[in-house]
Amino acid sequence: MESDAASATAPSASQSTRPRLWSLPGWRVGFPASLVSRLGDFVFDITVVLWISTEIAPGRSWTPAAVSGVLIAAAAPVLFVGPLAGAYTDRYDRRRVLLVSNTVQAAAVGSLLLVPPLSSTLGLIGQLSWIYCAVMVTNAAGQFFMTARSVMIAATIPEQLRNQAFAEQGAANRTLAIIGPPLAAPLMFTAGVDWALGINALSFLVATWLLARVRWESEPNPATAELGLAESMRQGARVVLRTPVLLAIGMAIVIAMIGAAALNVLEVFFVTNALHQRASMLGILSMCDAVGMVLGSLAAPRLALRWPAGQLIAIGLLVSGVTLIAYSRCTTLPPALVFYALIGVPVGMINVLISPLWMKSVAPELLGRSLAWLNAVSTAANLVSMAAAGWLVSTVLRGLDVHFAGARFRPVDSVFTAAGVMFIVGGLVVFPILRREEAPG
Repeated sequence: MESDAASATAPSASQSTRPRLWSLPGWRVGFPASLVSRLGDFVFDITVVLWISTEIAPGRSWTPAAVSGVLIAAAAPVLFVGPLAGAYTDRYDRRRVLLVSNTVQAAAVGSLLLVPPLSSTLGLIGQLSWIYCAVMVTNAAGQFFMTARSVMIAATIPEQLRNQAFAEQGAANRTLAIIGPPLAAPLMFTAGVDWALGINALSFLVATWLLARVRWESEPNPATAELGLAESMRQGARVVLRTPVLLAIGMAIVIAMIGAAALNVLEVFFVTNALHQRASMLGILSMCDAVGMVLGSLAAPRLALRWPAGQLIAIGLLVSGVTLIAYSRCTTLPPALVFYALIGVPVGMINVLISPLWMKSVAPELLGRSLAWLNAVSTAANLVSMAAAGWLVSTVLRGLDVHFAGARFRPVDSVFTAAGVMFIVGGLVVFPILRREEAPG
């Protein structure tokens, strides 16, 4: 907890944070590099889905399964390569890992430029296989890149500036999430898939060029470098399981991923069945969510000047749960838009505060490994939750229509309500853990 004197000077500290942050060479280069790469990712994700569904396999009965294959190819490396990438990153020069992994991503995406001219030779299966392999290689290299970039942030940005750094990065990413997808479809249908793929490959090369200009202490700890790969991975898992703060953060992320997965899978059905709107209104809801997350991201550093980050994360879970339950009870669009934006505010705040708190709670030589395990567990929770949400609505809850305490419960809104209750329970569980661990002395 901060002293009264520190609290009294908090506004001026906040005002000076931005110029101090932008005076750091690592941030001045790393921030635009991340933006360029992220925008390329948004364009690429939409391009691949549209490419498969409209050009490679249009109108086939199995086209949805072919598109789902892209999602599986993207998620598999997080589960199976992520822990390996974390151990490798902690054992080798992190700057080199950062640059090589970004170059591999550029090469994997660039290789897809060969698919259209070779389409007649490759055939349908060959084209899909090439795309899936490229997506897997890109995301596998991305695991190395993300862990190395986290180490770079910890090494180049002082602890007191990290909340502001992640706030600006989070707000920018959410803005790109609004801008990127609408750009992807017109770009592909007017300029062609080659241009869309080329832009994404170029974005990786530009990011690599920018990051190569930053020099930082990237050599690994000598003791860590001498460890075997298997032991290095085990150390990463042990530090997560034996550190209460990390366990609490992991629980918070898993709960958030479960709620997000339920919304992503079932949202379109909630819009059409509960809100009685066209499916196209889902885009307006997504925009409201993005606005809320931007506001939450930007508010997080100021809130963290006054309250401990761990307690804010727990409170964010509680608020998210209450607003998600309120959203699940909506039957008309206007209140749904308001509550959907309100859900985004605490989620945006949580996203900003988690990484700096994690970096503060783990030794630098264990950062890559511990983060990799966290990403793997959260991705697994996301995949399981998406499958469970669809299965519950299609089987166990199918035909549910119950009135209780003046409210009507049907399959989709019941899943949303249950997700909201999970947020609240999670907040109540992690609050005392994080409060105790962050207590002074």
